[in-house]
Amino acid sequence: SLGAASAGAPAAVAASAGGGAAAPLLDHSHGKARDWSKCDKNRKLRMEGEGKIPGWIGALCYMVLGFMKEIIFTIVPQKNITLSNDRIGLTRSAMLLFIFIIIHAVGNLHVFLGPDDFNGYGYFYVRLYWTGFGLKANIVEEYILLSVLLHVFVGLKRTWDMKLALAKSQGAGALNLAISGLMLLTFMTIHLFQFRFGDTEQFGPYYLRSPPYLINFWGILSLNLFWTDDTSVPPVGVRDIYALEFQIFQNRLWSYFYIAAVVIFMIHYCIGWKKVTPALGVPKGHIKRVEVIGYIIG
Repeated sequence: SLGAASAGAPAAVAASAGGGAAAPLLDHSHGKARDWSKCDKNRKLRMEGEGKIPGWIGALCYMVLGFMKEIIFTIVPQKNITLSNDRIGLTRSAMLLFIFIIIHAVGNLHVFLGPDDFNGYGYFYVRLYWTGFGLKANIVEEYILLSVLLHVFVGLKRTWDMKLALAKSQGAGALNLAISGLMLLTFMTIHLFQFRFGDTEQFGPYYLRSPPYLINFWGILSLNLFWTDDTSVPPVGVRDIYALEFQIFQNRLWSYFYIAAVVIFMIHYCIGWKKVTPALGVPKGHIKRVEVIGYIIG
């Protein structure tokens, strides 16, 4: 009845008066707040062990993920733009250069496929000059150059600030990376002047049919990636780096020089890799395995 309804109204008003207009429609105060400390604690325990993926497969997965993260952040969000002695710039640039050297070494194997493929491989990078912001280089070469400069300058900064003092107390062994790094810098400078800026005009242009879409997709199975035998494609004159390479390596002194440079690189790489692995964010239980995988890849 109306009397019962009006009698219940004051009770309803009293019940709502405590919250006022700003009171929530539903009271969730009885719910439990998430305890994120347990999540952090569990993650810390996993990182002390082998993470979520055990064994060699886990070590490889964590290594690849760590590499991808560090390579993406090599230059742009870099603390070492201020040229401090923070090793993060040294580590990230080292990882990118490591990947580049692997790709470069595989690319050089095209010399065994003959002049068409090797010269086509060189011309492939020339065709990407449009990405180089108006310079006679592509964006990959420019990014690698920035990484090399970052690696060199931060390495020299750390050597000056820290390693020279360590050498006085621990001996010249503390300078192994610095000495081998300067030797590699000398080698890379010579290598660039010999091949990247080398004189190929003495041989004249080498004519080949370059794939219309950068890669010859029809030649993937036969490894003919950088040239095509399609006669409808007009031939183009390119630098004959195939002839240049054969000319240089006919000199035994240059051959010995390059062999020595490979040995120095392996020494620099092995010493540096042991220092890089803890920076990959790999669980401690995988670090030894990641070191072994890195040595095998190197």
